[in-house]
Order: sequence, then C-alpha cells, then structure tokens
Amino acid sequence: MKPKRVEVLIIGDELLDGRVADTNTLRLAEALSEFNIQVTQRTTILDDTPTIVKEAKSINARGTDLCIVSGGLGPTSDDLTALAFANLGNVQLERDTETAQKIKERLIEHKRPVTENQLKQADRPVSSQILKNSVGTAPGFSFRYQDCLFMAFPGVPKEFDFMIEEHILKPLRQEALPSLKKKSFRSFGLFEAQVDDLLSGLPNKFPSIRLGYRAHFPEIIITLKASPQDEQTLEEASEFVREQLGPSLFSEEEGPFAKGLIESLINSKETLSIAESCTGGFIGHLITEVPGSSQAFNLGVTTYSNESKIKLLGVKEETLSKHGAVSEATVIEMAEGIRKLSQATYGLSVSGIAGPDGGTPDKPVGTIFIALSKEDKTETKKLSLLFGREKNKILSAFSALDLLRRRHHYPRGNS
Repeated sequence: MKPKRVEVLIIGDELLDGRVADTNTLRLAEALSEFNIQVTQRTTILDDTPTIVKEAKSINARGTDLCIVSGGLGPTSDDLTALAFANLGNVQLERDTETAQKIKERLIEHKRPVTENQLKQADRPVSSQILKNSVGTAPGFSFRYQDCLFMAFPGVPKEFDFMIEEHILKPLRQEALPSLKKKSFRSFGLFEAQVDDLLSGLPNKFPSIRLGYRAHFPEIIITLKASPQDEQTLEEASEFVREQLGPSLFSEEEGPFAKGLIESLINSKETLSIAESCTGGFIGHLITEVPGSSQAFNLGVTTYSNESKIKLLGVKEETLSKHGAVSEATVIEMAEGIRKLSQATYGLSVSGIAGPDGGTPDKPVGTIFIALSKEDKTETKKLSLLFGREKNKILSAFSALDLLRRRHHYPRGNS
C-alpha cells in the first residue's frame, strides 16, 4: 500500500559533527519519486536513546505512516537504534537465533572472531520483524508504533541501498503503482540563476509539470516530473527546455561529461589529442572515463614546465619569453603542436594560473587560456575564474572539452 506521508530519520553522531555526509536520503528520495512518493521531512539526530525515542514519537504525532530509519544497527556501544525502539514500544529486546547464527557463520567465513558485540546485531524489539541483509552483517527490522511503521536499516550506503531495493522498492513495484514520469537535462556553461531565467516561463506554460534544479559543480541539472497522465505534456515541456538551453545542454543521460563528444568523434571518424598544463591531466581523465574512448583519443600530455612545452610541443622560446606560459600565443602553439605531433584531427590545449599563488596584476589567479586547433583553423578562449585551485582546474578542463563539443556539434558557431 502506497504510504501517504514518508519521513526519514538519520541516526549518528558522525552525521552531525561533519565526519560523514548523509547521501542515503538523496538516493532514497530519488528512488521513491518513481512512484510519485515524496519524502516530506528528514531529521538527523545523535546516537542517544532518549533522543531517538522522543523523535520517533514526534514523527508518529505528525501523521507519518512510514518512517525509514538509517543507522545505529552496528556492533559498537553507540549503536542504539534497536534498544531505542524497544523503549519506544515498552518492550524487551530479543535475540533472533537465525540471525545470530548467520552472523556467526559470516564472521567465521571471513576469519573474524565471534564476539558478543557482533552478536548483539541480532537483537531486535519484541514484535518487530527482521529485515534480511544479504550484503552485510547487521539486519534491519520493521516496528509499528501506533499509526507509524518504522523500518530501520544499516547506515552503510551499500547495505542501505540493497535493503531499500529489497524491502521497499520491490514491494512497491509488485503493487504496479503508476510511476512518475521524469526527464533530466544536464547543462554546462551557465550559472543556476541564468538557467532559471531561461526556463522562467515553463511553470505558467506547463502548470502540471514540476520543475527542479540541482547544482552539481560544474553542471546544472534540470529535472521535469509529471504524473503518468501528463506524459505528452512532459514531452512538450522537454522540447521547451531543449530550445531554451540551446548549446549549453550537453546531455539528457547519466554518464561521463565527455560521453557525447567522444561518441560524436568516433561516429565522424575524427581524433583528438590534448596538451595540458594547469589542469594536470584532468582533461585526459574526463575523456578516459568514457568506455571505448581510445577510438577517438589519440594522445595526451601534461607539459607543466616551459622546457617540456618547447621540447615536446615545439612551442617557441620567443613566444614564452614575450608572452609567458599563460597566454593566448602559447596555447595556440601548444594545440597546433600536439595536433601535428599526433596527426590528430583536433589539438586541444590549456594553460593557466589555477592558484592560490602565481597571479599578477595583468594575469590574476583564475586566468586560463584554451586553444582548439584543426588543420584549417585555431581558435582560443580566455577564462577569468574566481574559485580555488581545485575548482579552477575542474572548470578549466570541462571548459576545454566543452569548446570542442560546441564546435563539433554547432560548427557554424551557434554557441
């Protein structure tokens, strides 16, 4: 039966002191959205029995009929979830003999000692139901308190995801619930506010479509959701998004950033070689995330020093002396040099000042030059970035590949 109100209760000191981030709720909410089920509230609390009991009572009082609990089921002294729910229901803990035996067998198989704290993972509140865990030691349990069903799972992401699939998602699919229709669009090169402005007309034009944004640096992910009966409207709204985003839309699928570009190069039987400096090989990493990229990716070098730029790429000493390593003139010679050296269709280069030091009044930190060379033309792009070193490197690498993507997909310059 489809729950009307769903909450998530996250238990663990480590989630409140910055040691660990809660990613379980994000994946859970995404999975539940398939069935048009929305998580209405998430609460994170300490490993503390009275606190768990108090919060569970509050969740029930809010009219929640399903609460998914994450964490506090392990073998250590601060794993208190089972004890807390026994106190909530004013019942005793009992040890499930079958679960205890499986824990013993698993420990012996992995040549680990069988200890009391390991076996306590088989302890559950009387009247609760064991939720089997085939990928870990600690099982979960379901426990009804008044009008709310609490389902407790280990907080380890791999185990949590597996058990959510087995004990929540599979039963929902068996009920043949109508699934929410969804489209995702990945944009690069625009700020979130710019994307929002471009799509500002969508809610009025398509009121039955739910529009959402998520920044995943350096991408902006746009999501459209609709009920099954609005599938045609969803298609119309999707076309509106495509038209509005234009060349900044690089994919409607999950996967590596460079996937569409590499596939396009393979289909056109063209090749790419890259010469990196400030990105330190990150462009090559983005390319080789794509399976089969060797069909298009010819050569990649990181020429960090001036000497390597001269010896490997043929950059002129005069160019470096006159303009510096971070300059339009230098990246042009780098891109043309790597293209000629490897006999690739395209040569792509980047050089810049990622930070935190090295900037000058004329070339402050964040100054990046990119060049794209083809046999008949070499073009450049200058970036003035305002982030720290890591993000400057990431954005430079993405921007270099995006320059080629746009030229390859929009050769007449509609970018």
